[in-house]
Amino acid sequence: MGHGGTTMRPLSEDLRRRILEARQAGAGSVEVSARFRVSRRTVARLFAQQERLGHLRPKQIGGYRRSKLEKHGKQLGRWIDKQADITLAELRERCRVELGVAIGTNALWHQLRKLGLSYKKNDARCRARPA
Repeated sequence: MGHGGTTMRPLSEDLRRRILEARQAGAGSVEVSARFRVSRRTVARLFAQQERLGHLRPKQIGGYRRSKLEKHGKQLGRWIDKQADITLAELRERCRVELGVAIGTNALWHQLRKLGLSYKKNDARCRARPA
């Protein structure tokens, strides 16, 4: 939620374009921000985005973001099959070193769960389960 209990939405591409055009026409950031009722930081950010990316489209808000490990599921499975007692920390390190993928522990755990893989087998826990 944004200010006043309303959801913040990205600026329209039309407004973004008009802000950039005003700035490129020579108006200063303070003048442009006052005219379009946006912050000076927004003006600077849009200008930098156009320079860096070549477009003014807003970033996606919400939705699904694919895991960095999604295409490495078979490799993760092989590592777990080969070393059943591997820990999440060890898996994270192998992902970083061997796959070139830096990922957080929670993200790794979620990906393993999604792939139906388990790690760190615990024989005592298995024996304690009712038959």
